[in-house]
Amino acid sequence: MNIKNPLRLAFTTMFVFFIAISIVLCMLDIVHDKAYSHIDHLRTEDIPANRGNIYSYDHELLAVTSTRYDLRFDEEYAHSIASKSELEQLADDLSRIFALKTKSEYLNNFTDNTKNRYLLLKRNASFDQIEKVKTIDFYQQSLRGGLVIEEYLTREKPNLNSAARTIGDLYKDNSIPKYGLEYSYNSDLMGEDGQCLVLYEPGVGSRKINNSNNIESKPGKDLITSIDLQLQDIVEESLLRQLEQYQADFGTSILMEVKTGQIKAITNLKKTKKGTYAEILNFAVTRQIEPGSTIKLASIMAYFEDFGGSIEDTIDCKNGQYRFRGSPIDTYDSKDLGVVSIKSAFAHSSNIGIGRLAKKYYDDNPEKFINRFYSFGLAEKSKIDLTGVPKPKILSPSDNTWSLIALPWMSFGYGINLTPLDILTFYNAVANNGYLIPPYLGVALREGSEVLPIIRDNAPYTICSESTLQKVHILLKEVVQNGTAKKLSYLPFSVSGKTGTTVKNYTNIKDKNSKEYQSSFVGFFPSENPQYSCIVLIDNPNTEIGYYGSEVALPAFREIANKIYIQNGLAWTSIQHKDTVFNYHATNIDVDTIQFHKSSLNQDYYPNVVGMHIREAVQLLKLSGHDVIIKGDFGNVTKQYPRPETPIKKDLAITLFI
Repeated sequence: MNIKNPLRLAFTTMFVFFIAISIVLCMLDIVHDKAYSHIDHLRTEDIPANRGNIYSYDHELLAVTSTRYDLRFDEEYAHSIASKSELEQLADDLSRIFALKTKSEYLNNFTDNTKNRYLLLKRNASFDQIEKVKTIDFYQQSLRGGLVIEEYLTREKPNLNSAARTIGDLYKDNSIPKYGLEYSYNSDLMGEDGQCLVLYEPGVGSRKINNSNNIESKPGKDLITSIDLQLQDIVEESLLRQLEQYQADFGTSILMEVKTGQIKAITNLKKTKKGTYAEILNFAVTRQIEPGSTIKLASIMAYFEDFGGSIEDTIDCKNGQYRFRGSPIDTYDSKDLGVVSIKSAFAHSSNIGIGRLAKKYYDDNPEKFINRFYSFGLAEKSKIDLTGVPKPKILSPSDNTWSLIALPWMSFGYGINLTPLDILTFYNAVANNGYLIPPYLGVALREGSEVLPIIRDNAPYTICSESTLQKVHILLKEVVQNGTAKKLSYLPFSVSGKTGTTVKNYTNIKDKNSKEYQSSFVGFFPSENPQYSCIVLIDNPNTEIGYYGSEVALPAFREIANKIYIQNGLAWTSIQHKDTVFNYHATNIDVDTIQFHKSSLNQDYYPNVVGMHIREAVQLLKLSGHDVIIKGDFGNVTKQYPRPETPIKKDLAITLFI
């Protein structure tokens, strides 16, 4: 076959071939473009499990995972498809939904954004707001009109800063815990991620595909804690008040249930650069301090256990000034005491008295003294269900830093490093008939409707003999009745405890005016059958305002105890008391075991409280709704005004004379 113009045909064929090649290359560029890279592409995608919530003991939320949304606007795409009137309507809709800007302000944003193609319209939008956005006309256009909804999970604390360091936190991806209960119970809270087959389509997004290989995610368990939010508020407010008043650096307070070891409240507040206070570190659990005078309880207990001493044994306190052998400085007491009983030396917190007692009985065998601290559980690392817990540090005669002054100084709280929780756990054991119970926060895990109690294998054990326990209970009450914590004696119930005032920089002996202090009080209430133990520690108060534990920390403890008492209905309901009518004179029975009942009070006449102990008198009168003014110090009521059994006059306070 003859072909006319074969050269022309060859050129035409080659031209068509090159055009085809160009079209194919163009198509390949499009297909490999990012916008088209997932066309009809199937992938296996992880499905994050819903993290379990954290609750208080009565199931109030402490931490919860919630979904949050950011709304963005693709200006380049939106302007390419939308008319001016459509953009104006969008601006009007956004102004109505979010109520953040006016219509004109949104319109200006649509054109003035030069930094980023995707303009942020609303950060942290709510679910309801996003649902409203999905109903507007602009969102119904192709590719949602350029409106982009970014969905992410966030971990929130409904109570904000309250107990924040104890509850814990997560890193930004909300999967890895940082600290606190979130960290300790992460394996239970996190659940198990699933897997799902997903189809990606440009302009549409992703769609889950039903597949037999898909694995459903398993939500995490909820954690129920021992935290009581009402008690938490009381503890936090009381501590904050003292921190602000004394301009302190930081403070911590823990409230523990005596019989169980459950932490009912825990707060840690540190001064920020702005001068306010916030939860920044968990000082209660992780910060080791020298306990100061609060450790004197252990020193006295060691003496009772090893030598069978009596609270009436005497010790010479050297009139408040004494230099221990080997010490570069004198030791001073806040009260000038001579030869006094151990009860008096303890009540008035004599460093000299307790130090000389330890020196007298343990100087030849200091290991015996140290071993007693170990037997009291003071050297044991706390078993609290939180991380970052340090092991207590107790100086030993084998240490290179041991010296002639180590033993007496240890007896009143130096050369020992404990956390506030360690100190409270020890005092809680004394309150709990000598049984040491490890403290804890996690009570149960909940999976669906099933509640699974957290089983603990930490069996309680006794730290001392019954006779020693009886003696120290008398001493701790004496501190309140006649010693450094006498301000607590005016409460309508009994309290036992010990003040502490620690010099932080005692090695700096050149400038006495530059001393820094830690003020503390630790104790339990009510004394006769303790329900709660509590510690308050305040660091570096302004010394020009005050620094003794009795003036800085004790008022916070007093407020905590009294508010709990009021919350409990002006009675400790777990204690078995005898009913006492309003005119009963409590002179022949233990004044710490009285409970009054409002039904037994005559509402028309003033009750007769003459002869009653001041605690019971105040309790009874408060129960009747009377304001009380106290004239005197401590003891029984000798006189009252208005006179008893006279008609009640409204708005007239009752004055009690002691």
